[in-house]
Amino acid sequence: MMTTENCKKWIVTLEEADDGSGDLVLPFPQGMLDEVGWNPGDNLKWIDRGDGTWEIKKVDNESEK
Repeated sequence: MMTTENCKKWIVTLEEADDGSGDLVLPFPQGMLDEVGWNPGDNLKWIDRGDGTWEIKKVDNESEK
């Protein structure tokens, strides 16, 4: 579990998808990916903290999705 002592925050600007759909893309900076150990193809879980913020965690197990 992440605590406020070791919690890092990144501010990233959403980008519009290049396919004309109007969808938005959340690009992850390479430095952040390196630091948290995420790689292309990893499954991520979005967790609503209920206070207007979200937490994203890597899912290591199919049952955690």
